[in-house]
Amino acid sequence: MQVIRASHPAGIQYNSPQNHSINTPGLHTDWTTPLDSNRMNRIRVLFCSSTMDGGGSERQLLYLLKGLDRSLFEPWLYLLRATGPLINQIPEDCSMTAFWTDRPSPKINWPGRIHRQQIQHLANHIRTQGIEVLYDRLFHMTMISGPACLEAHCARVSTIVSPPQFDVMRRDNRWRWIKRHRLAKAYAASQALLSVSQGTAQSAADFYRIPMSRFEIVPSPIDIKTIEAKSQQAIGLPTWTEPAKKIVAIGRLGTEKGHPELLEAFALLVANCGKNYQLHIAGEGPLRQSLENRIRELNLNDCAFLHGHMSNPYPLLKQGDLFVLPSHYEGLPNVMLEAMLCRCPILATNTEQGAGEYLRAEPLGELVPVASISGLLVSMIDRFENPNKWTTRAELAYNHVLKHHNLEHWIQSLSGILQRAAQSQIP
Repeated sequence: MQVIRASHPAGIQYNSPQNHSINTPGLHTDWTTPLDSNRMNRIRVLFCSSTMDGGGSERQLLYLLKGLDRSLFEPWLYLLRATGPLINQIPEDCSMTAFWTDRPSPKINWPGRIHRQQIQHLANHIRTQGIEVLYDRLFHMTMISGPACLEAHCARVSTIVSPPQFDVMRRDNRWRWIKRHRLAKAYAASQALLSVSQGTAQSAADFYRIPMSRFEIVPSPIDIKTIEAKSQQAIGLPTWTEPAKKIVAIGRLGTEKGHPELLEAFALLVANCGKNYQLHIAGEGPLRQSLENRIRELNLNDCAFLHGHMSNPYPLLKQGDLFVLPSHYEGLPNVMLEAMLCRCPILATNTEQGAGEYLRAEPLGELVPVASISGLLVSMIDRFENPNKWTTRAELAYNHVLKHHNLEHWIQSLSGILQRAAQSQIP
């Protein structure tokens, strides 16, 4: 099994078979790990993700990889593919293993074959590296990590980040009824089961028939210091021109994110109010080509722009006049919290969970019905005709995020949960 490791600081010594021979009963020997007098007191925790794409869940993993106290934890990372824009930000002291590294796709395949190989690969990795607790955030990885941890007798902490009745049961998700059954079993077997919001926890409890008492609510954090610093940088987009009013959306270009409805509403805004407006969408996904085609059809090439993935979208939020989150469903959207931190006024769809749940409890932005083109249009017009109420709410939202979504507090909470799970009795 290959362990991929970034370059390490000079002066650190590593065990090797040539100069060390340890044969102590009950002691796991790992030749790839730095010598550390505190190692036997640290908890080996394995963080799992499909890739290190730039989504919210991947960034949450990166927060933990960077922020966990190294005197208490020894963080490891397991990926299916070692790809994604965040891959270069993984800390140097974090060992990384990827399932598809140096592994060709099978010439002959059948349903479940690769999935079973992934479970076995992860279970072997847990055993050979002496992992004490595993952490996953997305159901795709829970499908693998759940049975792997049972096989390897390893503690597991799972987080549910979006309502499963939408996420798991999407029409493009094959074998969804089998996945529902297996995920219910995996979540029920976890040593700690977390959710990003009360509404997401309740929907998961109903969907998987798991008692609500099993869930711990741990709202997502944002890296306040980093985002505020990055938001001050120059935008560097030639299409970001004055004096046009800037409407910003950030997210994966998938059907569930609602960008087609936003584009149609923006076209009506331009038709009614002229081309003194720009729409800037950051993100990649399967709908990009169809959105580009629709922009041409609507003759919006000079005012609607798709920027793809942006490593630093925060200047757009800092200088934008309106952030729109047109999703059909969400868990707790990090990008909305980041827009609040940048003091950008918020317009979102009234989802059952996610932004809808959040803004119903805390009226810090405007809500419109899901998939409502007319609702988006009316609210966008109102943003620019009645700016004072929007900017006042944006200031309240900024202070709310500072108080309730502190990264350091979140890392402390997760640290306690991981420690508790690692001490659990594993069958």
